[in-house]
Parts: sequence; structure tokens; C-alpha cells
Amino acid sequence: MPDGNAPDHGDDIVSIDLGVSRRNLMKQMSAVGLAGGLSALAGCGGLRSESQTPTESADGESGDGSGGQSDGGGGSDSLPTALRVPLVPPPTADSMDLSNPTHEEREMVFVTHVVDEFMTGIIVGMNDALNNVGWTGEFIGPSSHDPAQQIETLNTTISRLNNGEDAIATSILNKDQYTGPIQNAIDNDIPVASFNTSVYSGQYSEMMDTFGTVIPYVGQKFVEAGVAVGQTGYERATEKVDGEIVALPTTSAPDHPALSARAEGIRMALEAQDDVTVLDTLNVSGDLSQAINRVDTKYSSTPDINLILGTALQGAIAGGRLVENNSLQDEMTVGGFDLPGPTLDGIEKGTIDFTAGQDPYSQGSMPVNMMWNYMERGVPMKDFNTGISVIDESNLDFARRRSGSWGDLQSWQDNNY
Repeated sequence: MPDGNAPDHGDDIVSIDLGVSRRNLMKQMSAVGLAGGLSALAGCGGLRSESQTPTESADGESGDGSGGQSDGGGGSDSLPTALRVPLVPPPTADSMDLSNPTHEEREMVFVTHVVDEFMTGIIVGMNDALNNVGWTGEFIGPSSHDPAQQIETLNTTISRLNNGEDAIATSILNKDQYTGPIQNAIDNDIPVASFNTSVYSGQYSEMMDTFGTVIPYVGQKFVEAGVAVGQTGYERATEKVDGEIVALPTTSAPDHPALSARAEGIRMALEAQDDVTVLDTLNVSGDLSQAINRVDTKYSSTPDINLILGTALQGAIAGGRLVENNSLQDEMTVGGFDLPGPTLDGIEKGTIDFTAGQDPYSQGSMPVNMMWNYMERGVPMKDFNTGISVIDESNLDFARRRSGSWGDLQSWQDNNY
């Protein structure tokens, strides 16, 4: 059910309509250099706490990530906090008649900070959900990590949607740039959900003060996910190393709140161990060739490193290449995030020990399902934690068959929706 009225976007914007074929998607990505999906920042998101994670740049200087995290509703730290869901009427409230419901065909547009290989899983989840509820939609974003371009696209999209009828989902990488467009959408009766990344996730009081409602977030909790990866990395490393563990966390974008959150969680887990030294987080960049070179250079200067944990796909792939080139399988442990082909290949070869999935499919499907419940039944939208799945040699075959088939599913959607 492609939307034939979708607008024309600029050369740097990738737009994926509901049902677009895998072949056409790859043509679009190839045109902007994304066919391999490895030169752009992998999709990811979440929050980090107010403490900062030291980050080592290519020249050895240290810097900080950014972001914030609250308790999700206030109150004493000694008390458990609930998921607070305000009952705010949808724009459709006045016309809603549950004794004789009518289902309008609406449009829901996803606006993201980057369209890369990772996002295919989100796109097919969006497609399935839009088809199931009888809506049309579009997935739009810049061809490389570019929040400013995303904001421009977000503003343009909000201006063309039908007030009181359509909806939007967006990743939210910071508050300074994104608050205005989100408020504009809400003021024009266009409800908003967030997916993959949101710096507002868990900040109930601030969202209510700012927007008068909560922007639901569908995605990982990234500090917690980082802790899980750090714990898994430590457990695997102790199986190979008898003495001290020297750990190198990596990031591909120090200013990305999700990667900063993951790095912080990794550091928290490792620093809780008495036999681990944690080095400053190495910025390997979003370019895979640079990542490989920077990890190799760091290992040459610090040969005691025996644990490499990436916060995005570049770190694990670069660590795996280091292991392969230096035959370090028996002494080096490598782990990271997401399921690109080179990472799964590394697990199969034994050069990468594990990776962590974040369920991109649900990041596409759940915002649509929640939005339908809200617009058609008045049920408030709420956060959905997509969790973390550790992938290693024990479940590699199914992980490869499932995640490696997102493109095939997209082609099927094109032929059947």
C-alpha cells in the first residue's frame, strides 16, 4: 500500500514508502553509498545518566558524551517508581464512538536520524503494522548520521500531515533541536511517538511540563544494555584470561546519547570487578576502515588489551579483524551490538565472541500499534523496552536466518501489501 502522494525529498534524504522493494531500497542506498550499511552510524538510541564516560579521540585527547536520565517519575530513591501513563485524550476524541467505531485510513510517518542497513529491520516492522491497521506510511531520514537534516525533514513532514488525523514517529537525539518540532506537532494535533533513540525516555515530569503529555519510547534501555554487554564480556574474558583483564570500550559517535549510554553501562559493569582495568572509550568513528585502523593502532600501543567491547557495530567488527590478523582467538574477547553480516561472520569464525541485538522489528511495529490504539480506542501510548538478546555460536544460525532475511521480507511486503 505505497502512498502515491508522498512528497519529493532532497538528494540527501532517503524515503522508504510502505511496501518498497528490497531491490529499490538497495538502489536508493547504493546511490548515497549505503549499500553495505557500514560507513554510516548504525541505528541505536536511549539515555545515559548525568555522569560522563571518558572518551578517547583519535589523537588521544579525552572528551564526553552527552545526555541525561531521570527516575521516570520522581520521588525518593528508596521507593520503586511506576510507569506513569497520563490519560490525555487523542485528537480523535470528539469523533470517537466505541458503540459504532469507524476506522479511518491515516498516515504515519517515521523520521529518523539515519537510514542504513540496520534500519531495514525497523522498516519491515513498520510495514507489517501499517498493513495490519490499514494505514499508509513512510520512513524518511538522511543518508548519513545528521540530526540537523532530520530536524529539517521533521518540520517539513509535520507541515504536510493532516492535523487531527495523521501521526508521526521520530528518533530524538537531543532536546535543544527536537523539542520545538515535537511541540509544533502536538500543538497541531499530530500525536508523536519516539523509536530507537529518545533523550526524553523516562523523564515523565519534564515531558509533562514541556509537552503536556508523554512521548512514548520504543527501544532499548541503553545503560542497562551496556551493563549486560559488559557483564557478558567479562564472563567470556575470564574463560580465556587467568590474570588481569584490560578492557577497551569503543564508540563510533561520542556525541550520540545511545552510544554514550552503552559505554557508561559497559564501564559500570567492568569497574565493578576487582581484576579489570578499563581504558578510556576509544572513538573509532563511523567509518569501518578507520575503525579497523584505530583499533589496530591502539592495540599496538597497548598490547595488554584482552577485551574489546563496541557500543555499535564498528567496534566489534574492528576488534574481530584485529583478532583474525594476529591469531588472538585464545586470548582476546570481542563483543558489541547489532547483527550486521561481518559481525555474524566473525562469530562463526571465532574472531568475535558475541553481539547484542535490540529488536529493530518491534521498534518499527510497536509505535504503529500503540498509535492505532490511541487514535482509535483512546488507550494511552506507553514505553516499550525492546530489551537485549545476546547472539553467539549457540544461536547464530537462527539469528543469521532471521536478521539476514529482513530484506527478503521487505520484498515480500512489496508484492503482497
